[in-house]
Amino acid sequence: MIQQSKFEHLYNNCGGVFKTTVLIQKRLRELNRGARKLVEDHAKNPIEVVMREMEAGRIELIADNDENREVIRAEDERMTMGQPQPIEVGEATSDDDLERRILSALAKDGK
Repeated sequence: MIQQSKFEHLYNNCGGVFKTTVLIQKRLRELNRGARKLVEDHAKNPIEVVMREMEAGRIELIADNDENREVIRAEDERMTMGQPQPIEVGEATSDDDLERRILSALAKDGK
Protein backbone atom coordinates (compact mmCIF):
# COMPACT_ATOMS: atom_id res chain seq x y z
CA MET A 1 0.00 0.00 0.00
CA ILE A 2 1.27 3.46 -0.88
CA GLN A 3 1.56 5.88 2.02
CA GLN A 4 -0.30 9.18 1.80
CA SER A 5 2.85 11.08 2.81
CA LYS A 6 4.56 9.94 -0.41
CA PHE A 7 1.73 11.42 -2.46
CA GLU A 8 1.86 14.67 -0.51
CA HIS A 9 5.60 14.93 -1.15
CA LEU A 10 5.00 14.40 -4.89
CA TYR A 11 2.18 16.97 -4.89
CA ASN A 12 4.58 19.56 -3.50
CA ASN A 13 7.34 18.67 -6.00
CA CYS A 14 5.06 18.65 -9.06
CA GLY A 15 3.05 21.73 -8.27
CA GLY A 16 -0.20 20.25 -7.02
CA VAL A 17 -2.55 17.32 -7.08
CA PHE A 18 -3.78 17.87 -10.64
CA LYS A 19 -0.30 18.02 -12.21
CA THR A 20 0.83 14.99 -10.22
CA THR A 21 -2.22 13.00 -11.30
CA VAL A 22 -1.77 13.94 -14.96
CA LEU A 23 1.90 12.96 -14.88
CA ILE A 24 1.12 9.62 -13.23
CA GLN A 25 -1.60 8.87 -15.80
CA LYS A 26 0.59 9.78 -18.78
CA ARG A 27 3.52 7.73 -17.52
CA LEU A 28 1.31 4.73 -16.70
CA ARG A 29 -0.01 4.86 -20.26
CA GLU A 30 3.58 4.85 -21.58
CA LEU A 31 4.53 1.89 -19.37
CA ASN A 32 1.43 -0.02 -20.47
CA ARG A 33 2.44 0.57 -24.10
CA GLY A 34 5.84 -0.99 -23.46
CA ALA A 35 8.10 1.89 -22.43
CA ARG A 36 11.01 0.83 -20.28
CA LYS A 37 11.25 1.72 -16.61
CA LEU A 38 13.56 4.64 -15.88
CA VAL A 39 14.54 3.36 -12.44
CA GLU A 40 15.54 -0.06 -11.15
CA ASP A 41 12.41 -1.34 -9.49
CA HIS A 42 10.83 -4.70 -8.91
CA ALA A 43 7.50 -3.44 -7.59
CA LYS A 44 4.41 -5.14 -8.94
CA ASN A 45 2.35 -1.96 -8.66
CA PRO A 46 3.11 0.27 -11.70
CA ILE A 47 2.04 3.36 -9.74
CA GLU A 48 4.92 2.72 -7.35
CA VAL A 49 7.30 2.54 -10.32
CA VAL A 50 6.04 5.89 -11.60
CA MET A 51 6.31 7.43 -8.14
CA ARG A 52 9.94 6.27 -7.85
CA GLU A 53 10.66 7.73 -11.29
CA MET A 54 9.16 11.03 -10.14
CA GLU A 55 11.13 10.99 -6.87
CA ALA A 56 14.34 10.31 -8.80
CA GLY A 57 13.61 13.26 -11.09
CA ARG A 58 13.51 11.04 -14.17
CA ILE A 59 10.12 12.30 -15.40
CA GLU A 60 8.35 15.64 -15.28
CA LEU A 61 5.29 17.29 -16.73
CA ILE A 62 6.12 20.05 -19.19
CA ALA A 63 3.65 22.68 -20.35
CA ASP A 64 2.07 22.22 -23.79
CA ASN A 65 2.91 25.59 -25.29
CA ASP A 66 4.64 26.91 -28.42
CA GLU A 67 8.01 26.90 -26.69
CA ASN A 68 7.81 23.18 -25.79
CA ARG A 69 5.81 21.91 -28.78
CA GLU A 70 8.86 20.63 -30.69
CA VAL A 71 10.19 18.82 -27.61
CA ILE A 72 6.79 17.19 -27.06
CA ARG A 73 6.51 16.15 -30.73
CA ALA A 74 10.02 14.66 -30.75
CA GLU A 75 9.38 12.75 -27.52
CA ASP A 76 6.05 11.48 -28.83
CA GLU A 77 7.74 10.23 -32.01
CA ARG A 78 10.47 8.55 -30.00
CA MET A 79 7.97 6.84 -27.71
CA THR A 80 5.76 5.58 -30.55
CA MET A 81 8.52 4.58 -32.98
CA GLY A 82 7.67 1.25 -34.53
CA GLN A 83 4.16 1.25 -33.08
CA PRO A 84 1.14 0.86 -35.36
CA GLN A 85 -0.66 4.11 -36.05
CA PRO A 86 -4.30 4.42 -34.93
CA ILE A 87 -7.03 3.89 -37.50
CA GLU A 88 -9.66 6.61 -37.88
CA VAL A 89 -13.07 5.00 -37.42
CA GLY A 90 -16.30 6.89 -37.91
CA GLU A 91 -19.49 6.15 -36.03
CA ALA A 92 -21.26 4.68 -39.07
CA THR A 93 -18.60 2.03 -39.76
CA SER A 94 -19.88 -1.49 -40.31
CA ASP A 95 -18.08 -4.53 -38.91
CA ASP A 96 -17.04 -5.60 -42.42
CA ASP A 97 -15.66 -2.14 -43.23
CA LEU A 98 -13.80 -2.04 -39.92
CA GLU A 99 -12.27 -5.46 -40.61
CA ARG A 100 -11.13 -4.30 -44.08
CA ARG A 101 -9.53 -1.19 -42.55
CA ILE A 102 -7.71 -3.25 -39.94
CA LEU A 103 -6.41 -5.73 -42.52
CA SER A 104 -5.35 -2.87 -44.78
CA ALA A 105 -3.49 -1.15 -41.93
CA LEU A 106 -1.76 -4.40 -40.99
CA ALA A 107 -0.72 -4.96 -44.61
CA LYS A 108 0.76 -1.45 -44.79
CA ASP A 109 2.54 -1.95 -41.46
CA GLY A 110 4.14 -5.16 -42.74
CA LYS A 111 5.74 -3.48 -45.79
